[in-house]
Amino acid sequence: MAMLQIVPIFSDNMVVQRETPVPVWGTGIEGKTVTVRFGTGKAEAVVRNGKWRCFLPPQHAGVTDSLRASDGDTEIRFKNVIAGDVWLAGGQSNMELELQNSLNGKEELAACANVNIRIYQAVKQAVVDDAFLKAERNNGWNVCGPETAGALSAVAYFFARTVAAETGVPIGIIGCNWGGTSISCWMSEEQLRRSKAGQKCLDDYAARIGDKTDEQWEAEMEAYFAYQRVWESRVQERRKREPAVTWETLKAEYGECPWPQPAGRKSPYCPSNLYHSMVRRIAPFAMKGFLYYQGEEDWDRADDYAELMCYLIGQWRGDWGNRDMPFLFVQLPMYATKEECDAGLENSKQWCIIRENQYKVSRFVANTGMAVIIDRGEFDNIHPLDKQTVGFRLALQALKKAYGRESPADGPVFRKAENEGGAIRVYFANAEIGLESRGELEGFEVAGEDGRYYKADAKIEGGTVCASSDKAAAPVRVRYAWIKWGPTPLYAKNGLAAMPFRSCEDDI
Repeated sequence: MAMLQIVPIFSDNMVVQRETPVPVWGTGIEGKTVTVRFGTGKAEAVVRNGKWRCFLPPQHAGVTDSLRASDGDTEIRFKNVIAGDVWLAGGQSNMELELQNSLNGKEELAACANVNIRIYQAVKQAVVDDAFLKAERNNGWNVCGPETAGALSAVAYFFARTVAAETGVPIGIIGCNWGGTSISCWMSEEQLRRSKAGQKCLDDYAARIGDKTDEQWEAEMEAYFAYQRVWESRVQERRKREPAVTWETLKAEYGECPWPQPAGRKSPYCPSNLYHSMVRRIAPFAMKGFLYYQGEEDWDRADDYAELMCYLIGQWRGDWGNRDMPFLFVQLPMYATKEECDAGLENSKQWCIIRENQYKVSRFVANTGMAVIIDRGEFDNIHPLDKQTVGFRLALQALKKAYGRESPADGPVFRKAENEGGAIRVYFANAEIGLESRGELEGFEVAGEDGRYYKADAKIEGGTVCASSDKAAAPVRVRYAWIKWGPTPLYAKNGLAAMPFRSCEDDI
């Protein structure tokens, strides 16, 4: 008979969600009564069909104790457990980017020790098999420190550091991210099939697999990894000799970057795989909310991105049984390769549309918040290293929208535009304290009735911007930072960047 067990996400050093009933669950001997205790709380459950679940009563932030479970014969004890707020950090490589590899990463890591920040990293494997289960059993929570936080999401760390300092509440971070993943990787097949956009994700990937067997995919992956190791070794060696070498030069000398991986049913990039092997292995561990930074991989699904994101939010909230759980996410920054810029970016608008669709989700889905980081991109680098600003702006969203603080969290957002003869005046929300330009006020374009845009001369007048061009005598349309890579000098006087926008959605 199976002895008493608790699911692997419970361990020493964990954070249990404060001020809410906390589900604790596992397996055990049929008919046994399991008693769970933490702090002043106690809960019981009877094992039925080999499984049990109970709910510990709410505890206040900071309560520290062992969490104990017993069926009368076996006792499980987790030490150094603290009540606080737990956030899941999901997404792709910019959420995954490690603290040790971020801007000033070595210095940040050396100074990161904080008993009020705890870390759990979900097992990174696409299929739940024996190797996965072994890794999961050996996994656990860690207290944040130089020896434990090197591989922690830099965005999540800087978020946690800010929120913990501002609220005094211990913060737990559950890392649930994987570089290069589409949004379709993080939803179930059933959820994807509920929308046309989701069904298209399934169909497109199935077409890439074709009639390939799992064995053929595994052989392809062996060859892929062999090529990747050689390619990365050569690139790293070249960068040691010349740190500023461009991607254009690297590709000319060493060939294309090995991406994407071969398609296969067991691939982490196969729709729904990571949902099952990562998200579902965590749910419904009690949490405060979700953090999400993703979208780069879905540039070719820009028009569908708002729909897909709404279904993702619905999936995760449903899995946790809380339709109002805060969902905070990052809008994509500026980014383009040197080759793209050399070729011209006028017709490369997919990232602009994704950004716009992310904003629509923040407007129309309740209890969401979007951190604007349009100004934090890096030229020819899809992984900008400044994650301090990203984590801080996400924390501002949390402090206002999840913790009820009055402090500002959103920068200037387009509200309306009005023609003023030979110019067009742009009005913004969140600009009551005034606007400022960091450097020349570039990035504005205006168009007349013909829809052709021209670079505009722009000036700040209070909380508005007046834009004009001698090539558009009677402008009726205006846009700002509506390009994959370009200047983003407009801010509110509190230092929050203005969001990119277009006044008419039928623009090219």
